[in-house]
Amino acid sequence: MIHVNLLSFSKIETCIHAMQRTTFDSPQEFTQAAFNRVAELVSQHGQCALDNFVPAFSTEQCLEHLALVASEMAYDYSLIDVHADLYKKTNAELKEEMGDC
Repeated sequence: MIHVNLLSFSKIETCIHAMQRTTFDSPQEFTQAAFNRVAELVSQHGQCALDNFVPAFSTEQCLEHLALVASEMAYDYSLIDVHADLYKKTNAELKEEMGDC
């Protein structure tokens, strides 16, 4: 019963968080926040593979492409690069440990 109540509270808390409004001073500020949020979501999605000691090459490639698009549109891609670099290093380590599997 306690587990169910905690789960329900968590769902309510998530809904409240989702309902909070964020305002931006300009369309550029909104787009920058969107690029950063997408990078965060892509990174979270790839984490499952890394948790299972499987390289997440598609996540790395997606983040690199997202950084390229942000760069070409003159947005700050530094946060995206942080995520991409982490995947690049971790994927390389996992690939080295696995060999040619």
